Parts: sequence; C-alpha cells; structure tokens
Amino acid sequence: MSLLTAVIVEDETKARRVLESLLQEYHPEVQVLASVDSVPEGVKAIQKHQPQIVFLDIEMPEYNGFQLFDFIHDINFDVIFTTAYQEYALKAFEFSATAYLLKPLQIDKLAQAIEKVKEKLGKNTQERIEILKKTWSQEKITKIALPIAEGFLFAEINDIMYLQAEGAYTHLILRDKRRFTVSKNIKNFEDLLKIEIFFRPHRSYIINLNAVKQYYRQDGGYVVMENGDSISISKEKKDEFLQAYQSLK
Repeated sequence: MSLLTAVIVEDETKARRVLESLLQEYHPEVQVLASVDSVPEGVKAIQKHQPQIVFLDIEMPEYNGFQLFDFIHDINFDVIFTTAYQEYALKAFEFSATAYLLKPLQIDKLAQAIEKVKEKLGKNTQERIEILKKTWSQEKITKIALPIAEGFLFAEINDIMYLQAEGAYTHLILRDKRRFTVSKNIKNFEDLLKIEIFFRPHRSYIINLNAVKQYYRQDGGYVVMENGDSISISKEKKDEFLQAYQSLK
C-alpha cells in the first residue's frame, strides 16, 4: 500500500478532527502532515511539506479556499474540496472534474474522493481549478473538463456538437470532428448542461442547437448537424425543440 501525504486546511476545529479521524481509521494510506485553520497557514504548510493531496475547505473567514491558489502558483498537488453548500456545488465540481466532499462528511464519499484523486493525481490541476472557480462564482461558463481514458479533455462548451448515449458511456462529438468517449451516462450530462444552447431531442442524444444545420419535418422530424449526421426528434419533444431552436435564431 503506497502512502499519500496530505495537508488539511479547514477553519472548523470539529470538522478537522472528524476528517483526521476518518482518514486514520479508514484510509491509513493517507498520512496527514499538517492540519491548519486558515489559508495563510495552509500556504505555509504546503510549502513546507509538499503534500500530494490538500483537503481544502472553500468557505472560510478572511480568505476563502480558492484564494489559496493566489499564493501558490506551482500546483504540484491535487485537491479535494470540502463544502457545506449543495445547491450549486455539484454542478461546479462536475464541470471541473475535481474531487469534493459535502459536509457532513460521509465514509463512502471520502473513499470515492480519494480514489478519484489517486486515478488523476496531479493531472491538469491548475486548469481544473480555474474552471471550478468560474463555475462557482456563477460567471459565464465557457469550458468543461471531461475525464477520458488519457486524462482530461478540456472542451469549450460551444465546441460540443452533440452527445450520444451508449449504455453507461457517452460519446462526445466536437465541431472539429473529434470524438471522445466518457464513462458517464448521458443523464449526467443532461443535468450538467442545463444551458440554453443544449437540448435533448431524443433519449439517446443531446444536441448543441448552434450546431444544427437543418431541421426536417418529414419522417417524424429530424435534424442534420454540421457534420452531416442525422438525429431524430422524438414526437413528444417536437414542439419543445422548435421553440428552443427558434429562440436562438
């Protein structure tokens, strides 16, 4: 069992102790080198110990967790964020493909977050955090991080032409004709891409309305995308599609 070194940055004493206790009991492979209560102390601990993982609370007084990265420019560690906010947190984390824990902490969620970090340790951390910060602050979202076999695909939102379901997997077809497969079902993306340019015309597809080249009424209704692919519009979605499509034109 290979050891992973960690630093905890969390302003609540009880929350720090709970996390330390869970790691000690269920994840002895994670060695906590320092546990501190503020961003300034976190910066010092990271610079001193050079951990592989930082457990970072987002909502803290004086400095929030994101501001830690204003002081550390060479990010050679991965991050597991912790937060008590659920209403927009899940979407932000999914857009950025970063590991997270919602409070109160749960044993199974902790295990999942650690496994996610082990798989992608140190890969594209800076870019994933930048996407997370933008999404969290409710700025206009322009990019999404997609976990693929080789690591991460950072795709501009409008560069996604359409998504196609295949069981537990989803194929992404980009406007430059590249194709990628992600090990998430299409329902994950339907929840994630609740943006006006995306529409689910059929249970197997989500399309970018800006990438629709032509709409045909015959044969029940279908669209032709920019690359020439045809995608059916289900009967019950026809009126909703026309309304969404016309609102963008």
